[in-house]
Amino acid sequence: MKNNLLRFSRLLRFAAACVVPVLMAASSVHAADEAKSGPLSLIITYHSTPANRVALREEMEKSRKGLFQHWKEQGILKDYRLLFNRYVDSSSWDAMALLTFSSPADAERWNKVEQDNPAGLSKTALALTTAIDTAPADLVRNNAVANAPRHPTLMVIPYETMVSADEYLKYADGYVIPQFEGWIQEGVLSRYGIYVNRYAAGRPWSTMVILEYKNDAALGAREAVVAKVRARLKENPEWKAISDSKKNVRAEKLAVIADAMVTP
Repeated sequence: MKNNLLRFSRLLRFAAACVVPVLMAASSVHAADEAKSGPLSLIITYHSTPANRVALREEMEKSRKGLFQHWKEQGILKDYRLLFNRYVDSSSWDAMALLTFSSPADAERWNKVEQDNPAGLSKTALALTTAIDTAPADLVRNNAVANAPRHPTLMVIPYETMVSADEYLKYADGYVIPQFEGWIQEGVLSRYGIYVNRYAAGRPWSTMVILEYKNDAALGAREAVVAKVRARLKENPEWKAISDSKKNVRAEKLAVIADAMVTP
């Protein structure tokens, strides 16, 4: 009986080790294509004053239902997501737009949009902002579960990287992605995406991780799940070698807990 259980446990570990590389390969197909052309993502962050947050959110909702949806229907945008910082935090952004394009030609069409609606906003919304940052980016890694929740709890984490883009991707594939996939297997994470800022010099961030937890309870279990998955991954010699190397690859900056403005 004990021998059977031991063999079954080994099979489970082997299956998990096989599944993660397959998922990573699938999530990298789009990334490889994007990196060979112009960036197909724009990450726009909007800053406001505490007194104007309510008004800005209302105007962003109007823009979501009107302007952004219109540009998607026109084929300019492949997709879009609008996020709003859950808390007042003067050290970070209040709202974020994640825009994706199907081709460099569509990304170029956005230039015309910017002439009439800077950063995709109406004049009323623009008047409520104090600063706006726009970063052309590449979505280099991503994965999502089937039937992801419509109202996830998002954690947006910017990083400053200390290595080249190629070195960072090797680090992400070997160390970061196995953890994300482990969190998915544990049932707390529904989606993740890693973005690389195409023109990072002088910018607030060079890479950005967006994690979608299933709900607030799943986010609350973050520390325990991180510890559990890392303990399991230490059985993988390659992962453990990266973990033990202590190489200075990236520096985490201020994370934001956000909610998505859901498209009907």
